[in-house]
Amino acid sequence: MMLIYYVGMAVLTFVGMEFVARLMHKYVMHGLLWFIHEDHHKEKQAELEKNDLFGLVFASVSVYLFFLGIQGSYVALSIAIGMSSYGIAYFFIHDMVIHDRHLHLRSWGLKHRPFKDLILVHDIHHKEGKGNWGFLFVIKGLDKVPILKDE
Repeated sequence: MMLIYYVGMAVLTFVGMEFVARLMHKYVMHGLLWFIHEDHHKEKQAELEKNDLFGLVFASVSVYLFFLGIQGSYVALSIAIGMSSYGIAYFFIHDMVIHDRHLHLRSWGLKHRPFKDLILVHDIHHKEGKGNWGFLFVIKGLDKVPILKDE
């Protein structure tokens, strides 16, 4: 029974990280720390960007929580697993599919509906420089979703 509790905590952490990331993106990345995030808004993304420092900060927190987890704190371990899973998903989906970095999977993503929606919603953010603060989820009513003519 406890396993279900810890797995649930990891899943809730994964989903919760999207909302933490949205708040960080809106108020920190486009605010006080814009000078770090701005290279992410250039027309062509590089393989390494200053913006990648944000991922390193979250990864550092996750590593610390993993250390607490191996010392017996299953709550910390569950949160570390959720955070790390979100970070891995972010790396593959946001960097490789949406922004075409590293493995350059954007053309593949445009052929698959859930990824296409993410790409188009995030493209609006980059075009307008505001709104659509999320990274992995499209939330209708919160995100400006483009209406496609072919649908």
